[in-house]
Amino acid sequence: MCNDYEQHIRYAEYCKMIQDLALGIPSHQTELDMPQADDIKIGDTAPVIRAADDGWYPATGKGGSVFNFRSEGRHFGDSHRCLIPASAFSSSPGRNTRRRSTGSRSMVLHSWR
Repeated sequence: MCNDYEQHIRYAEYCKMIQDLALGIPSHQTELDMPQADDIKIGDTAPVIRAADDGWYPATGKGGSVFNFRSEGRHFGDSHRCLIPASAFSSSPGRNTRRRSTGSRSMVLHSWR
């Protein structure tokens, strides 16, 4: 993942994206599971959505970091996957520089161990 991102996806937008993907939304999920934030950085708590028998839903408990995952040359056949709702993200390609990507709302596919 990147070193800083924002989450300004409204719960209704999130529900529509999940329904459009036919992933299912558990009945116990509410807008409180999708708090908005301007800056989410390494170590911050933020929504992470994992696959479950009844669809995709926010993980409970304390999980590990999802920072800086590289996919080049990796195989994901037996990995766990999650979605990270993000409305924009930034990356630092070098010293004192910052690149920010904004635009359409998205879900970033990520892995956890």
